[in-house]
Amino acid sequence: MTGGKRYVFTSDTHLGAGGAAFVIASDEDGSTPYIAGSTEARFEEFLDTLPDDVKILFLLGDIFDFWFERPGVNHNAFTRILAAISRVVERGTLVYFFPGNHDWWTFGFLERQTGMRIIKRQPLYLSLEGKRFCMAHGDSIGPRGFGGWLLQVVLKNRLVIGLAKVLPASWLYRFASKWSGSSRHDNTVNPYVFDTRSPLYRFACKYEQQRPVDYFIFGHVHRKVAMTTPGGAQLFILNDWSEGADWLEFDSEEVVRK
Repeated sequence: MTGGKRYVFTSDTHLGAGGAAFVIASDEDGSTPYIAGSTEARFEEFLDTLPDDVKILFLLGDIFDFWFERPGVNHNAFTRILAAISRVVERGTLVYFFPGNHDWWTFGFLERQTGMRIIKRQPLYLSLEGKRFCMAHGDSIGPRGFGGWLLQVVLKNRLVIGLAKVLPASWLYRFASKWSGSSRHDNTVNPYVFDTRSPLYRFACKYEQQRPVDYFIFGHVHRKVAMTTPGGAQLFILNDWSEGADWLEFDSEEVVRK
């Protein structure tokens, strides 16, 4: 493992959204480069230029716009991304992958292919260089109302997952594409406003009454947020990558946005 004391956090790249992962030409080794300027190209560059002294890279959910591991589902569009993650791991950096509501369905392939560690039990509470962190994607914590509860039940229900594994792959991707596109449309028409009434903020306020926390870090709501909780913790929300890269770095002293 690298001896560095730097930690990096990012989320919501939504790789493959709207077919953006389609490739344009072949390299000599048979892989295919992403369209210049696309989120996929920017994220691949982010991974390849990650400093060697990063101890842990936290990928906090919705890295893929849709990910489902089953026979017959083709993940070739992400070959270069998976290879880039593998190179990060090979350099000695731990990579923790937090499944989100778009890429919850991991069943071993990502671990075997890249060496990442999958964190499904969220939030994760841990100490880094003496500072206490609480982190999650954010879709499954805090008060969500009936609609949010129902979505979680559907996404994580064993019977639903079992059915999805036997449905034709084309049906699965057609449904996922429609659902994802509808979600992006709703977010554009009715932009999410993050304030003290938001579920993640309310969760943080309640959580810090039970355990000491220095930093809360979440994604999911596609907003760039930095707030202080009543208990004095710093709460960060990572933005999505639709308009540019967004990540946080912790250098053993403070968390800063890059």
